[in-house]
Amino acid sequence: MASFLIAFHGECTDSVEKRPWHVPRPNAGCQMPVRPDRTPARHGGRSRAVQPAGAGRDTMVPDARTAMPASDAARVAAELALTLALYRWVVSPVTAWCAVRLGTGRYPAEALNGAYPEGAFRPRKLLAAGAVVAVLSAVAAVCGGTARAGLAWVPTVALALVLWKYLTLDYDAALGIGWQRADRLAVLVAGAAALRWPCLALVAVVLLCGRLGGWTHHSNVCIRMVKAAFCHSLAVGVTHALGEAPAAPRNTALAILLGSVYLSHYVTAAWSKAKLGRFPWSWMLDNRTDLLVATSYSWGWARFVPARTASRVVRRLRPAAALLNSATMFIELAGLLAFAHIWLFLFAVLGAVLFNCVVALTSGLLFWENIVIGVVLATSSVFVSHGDPIHFGMWPWLLSVVLMALVLAGWAWRPNILGWWDTPLSAKVLWSVQTSDGETYGLYNDFMSPHDREYARAAGNALIREPLVTFPLGGVEDSDIRDVLVGARPCDEDIDQAKILFGTTVRDERRAERHIDYICKLLAAVNSGRPKSPLPRALRWLKAPGGHLYYWGDLPRYRRSKGHISRVEAWYREELYASEQGEWIRLRDELLVAVDIPATSTN
Repeated sequence: MASFLIAFHGECTDSVEKRPWHVPRPNAGCQMPVRPDRTPARHGGRSRAVQPAGAGRDTMVPDARTAMPASDAARVAAELALTLALYRWVVSPVTAWCAVRLGTGRYPAEALNGAYPEGAFRPRKLLAAGAVVAVLSAVAAVCGGTARAGLAWVPTVALALVLWKYLTLDYDAALGIGWQRADRLAVLVAGAAALRWPCLALVAVVLLCGRLGGWTHHSNVCIRMVKAAFCHSLAVGVTHALGEAPAAPRNTALAILLGSVYLSHYVTAAWSKAKLGRFPWSWMLDNRTDLLVATSYSWGWARFVPARTASRVVRRLRPAAALLNSATMFIELAGLLAFAHIWLFLFAVLGAVLFNCVVALTSGLLFWENIVIGVVLATSSVFVSHGDPIHFGMWPWLLSVVLMALVLAGWAWRPNILGWWDTPLSAKVLWSVQTSDGETYGLYNDFMSPHDREYARAAGNALIREPLVTFPLGGVEDSDIRDVLVGARPCDEDIDQAKILFGTTVRDERRAERHIDYICKLLAAVNSGRPKSPLPRALRWLKAPGGHLYYWGDLPRYRRSKGHISRVEAWYREELYASEQGEWIRLRDELLVAVDIPATSTN
């Protein structure tokens, strides 16, 4: 594998140095063997004749006006510190403030992570947000560091991914289509410009978050990479303006920054798991990860697989749960050692990619953005320019660990806390529709795009009068609740007791009314023929994948070709996976609301 990477990274003709990445050797500093009359062979490239002092790029002429630290480590640390300060106290607050000004909706009373717009932007708020973003973009254009090849492609691809995702999401058919088309056009123009001129990246991010809901969990890594690269560009410009010190190794600084953004999401997840139990290793030894597969199947993932086959998979995973948990923690914590060596970096990034693939296969949670950008990050790191290599070793590792510590302390970006105990109980609101010819179909979350994430999780919970004790997919944070639910049997009263002791009633009459009103408007608009997809019929295969693949259930999936909808029903369902029997036991299946839908819209 090493020879394969080296062969594609550059021809290695000098035996004195065949590594394409710089890892300082102990007690040797950064020096490499020198052949007579030649400069050191640089990271797999050909050696060259010695040039006169001051003529070669490796020669640094001292300057009395130099104000920055002399060592590469100090210069990288200074750039990263300034980048983090800009991110934490300038760019991130500005992005949030501007996005809120542009997105002022109340879906359906408020969404899971924030508000979606309910109409066209207000000119006054647009001008306020636009003025702030324009100032930062102008500063980035004038003072920002010039992007180079190599790792500079990573934030570019990250922005392209989120643009693809949100530009191809469905329209919200319950609302007007005209302003939604205008939003997509504005994001398309701003995004295309930002791909060409990175100084405009903040404009695209603000529009994505404010008008198209780009703040959702699955896009966090890509959005943060774009913002971090924007901040780094400003930091490079500021350091050059402060003095004429030689530039820090650009690819090294970017690798530490972007790698830390990516890997910190997994380190944070491991940290949250370590705090769940009595000991840091309790989650590894005690969590029933096999039950995540069971509840995901109940939730709607891979229901095309027969229940007997799915149960066989769950049973075979049960003895391997502790091993799977240990591998999960090992991969998530690998980010703490990533910058000690290139192979540790590749292991951490590609391990996270593999972990996301396994999660998607077993639970239907598809972090495809993380998968793609992880592959791009690893590939770009391998094929980075010889002239500006990525340094690994003690000081890059120390800088990355400091960044991780700041993230865990909440002083940088703030990844979602992804740590819970898996249980066999799932509780969810399901929607079904009846067509004019009397057929009944399931209304699954893929049809609810652009709100497919909400309908895959907690949308509709305001309709439930029953106390809830689990998160979506059956997770809990309290080990006492876990013990009760894992030991529960279908015929005993353990679950009812858990609801009394630990349950929370989330019924909200106002939100329930708004939710029902929204569903009725949406389906009436669908009956009237209002378009949902922004793509022509022949190009709808270009729509980006969803992140919550709960597209199946007891009923066949509804499509417009099935006919007009005459009635919609919301059902509350509780299911318990009985491990001993290998069966899903339905504990509750009650009708919450049923509403007749007119055949055509009156709007």
